[in-house]
Amino acid sequence: MIFSKIIDRCALHHLHKTRSEKFQYSPLSNWIPETMDRESFYNAYTTEISLNMDEVENDYAIGKFTFVSLVPSGDSANDHIEDELYITNNEFAPNIIFVHGWRMDSLDRIKKIFHSEMRDMRWNMYYFTLPYHFQRKPGQSLYSGEYMISADIYRTVQSIKQSVVDLRALIQWIKANKKGPVILIGVSLGGFITNLTATLETEIDALVSIFYANRLSYSIWNTIPGKYIREDLEHHGINYNDLIRYWRITEPSQAIPKIRKEKILLISAKHDQYVHLEDANHLWESWDRPARYIYNCGHAGIVLKRKKIASDTISFLQKNIGKDIE
Repeated sequence: MIFSKIIDRCALHHLHKTRSEKFQYSPLSNWIPETMDRESFYNAYTTEISLNMDEVENDYAIGKFTFVSLVPSGDSANDHIEDELYITNNEFAPNIIFVHGWRMDSLDRIKKIFHSEMRDMRWNMYYFTLPYHFQRKPGQSLYSGEYMISADIYRTVQSIKQSVVDLRALIQWIKANKKGPVILIGVSLGGFITNLTATLETEIDALVSIFYANRLSYSIWNTIPGKYIREDLEHHGINYNDLIRYWRITEPSQAIPKIRKEKILLISAKHDQYVHLEDANHLWESWDRPARYIYNCGHAGIVLKRKKIASDTISFLQKNIGKDIE
């Protein structure tokens, strides 16, 4: 336990060496999304997605899928989605959508967990970039993800909405153009986004959520990664109850998934200093206790437990999707 916490705290110390140089706070004004219907707020539709395939390797076509965000932010870099995909010549291959974590600056950690194993299994893979990360980061932003989760209350809500709506558009496009099942795999913030998406989208065949958060308000107020955002909010007179109210519409635990419980796997870390187990438990209980693993590690298990994560994930999918992924 002590070792796991030390590793997480060292990583957090490094994380906070780069942080916002000025306050990000911006109020919601008179608009509070908790008054809106969730289905309307996160409404999505199939959009035109272009595939640009420029390489073939071992029967895999490798390239990019591109489309314009359905929830424009006004920032051209953020609103243009251009992400990696790997497509096999098996029309019934499962379609795996990966969603990365907050402040990741590359896909390396996700790929090191899953890519080679799923490539060997001939599964299609799509890497979905969250708002304001990687190539979607605005030029004035200091680090990947700075503008997605911050004390700018409105922009944070809109970023979550943009993530979910655009992810749903990709899911619906795949369902319309591919015959294999669609599977979401989210890590950390990506797990939070895939969980929220699963409460809204019917065209998902399975979900694996790894080291996920449930309530952004809880994470900002009670965990080390959120401490400078909390400081920003408190400086501007926002308290914990305010934040809970403003961000409630983003909580996955506010609704039940639209896929069957046996198609869901949740993975948490017992000593996680980024995502407290208390918050992860809240979602698990709210969703009537789907399949779950709790690893004896911290958030650094994304690196230290990657072989186990891959093994548990693939075993679960093979067992619970069955003939759909043979």
